[in-house]
Amino acid sequence: TIIGGICGSDSRDKKEVVTVIPLVSCSRDIAKHLGSLAFSGPENEVDLILSRAEIFKIPQDINDMTICPFHRGKLGLGWTRGASIRCRVPPVLSQHGNKNKKSWPKGERGLGKYDSLHVLRKTGVFIQCGS
Repeated sequence: TIIGGICGSDSRDKKEVVTVIPLVSCSRDIAKHLGSLAFSGPENEVDLILSRAEIFKIPQDINDMTICPFHRGKLGLGWTRGASIRCRVPPVLSQHGNKNKKSWPKGERGLGKYDSLHVLRKTGVFIQCGS
């Protein structure tokens, strides 16, 4: 698997199927997902899953990688940003929140794939794209 951890079924799957599949077989359309969460960068479902797993370049062993329904849902199309609407960019890059929480602005859009990579390179902190 890509990230390790305990595999399982997708929480939205009533049948609770736990079939591990090759990552390269993930081919769902991600356009609506990117649009509704207002971020960009990933070109397809595989790219979305990889970038949310802190893998920004297609690995040479991509054909050997597998994913379970649980992790496909968490990293692919099954996640949402959640209730927090604060900007996710760390203060060292954004200069947000220097005085108090009230000065921390709302996030206007999700962090793009390349923005996520930039934050990681500059701060060592990984923030998933879309956050």
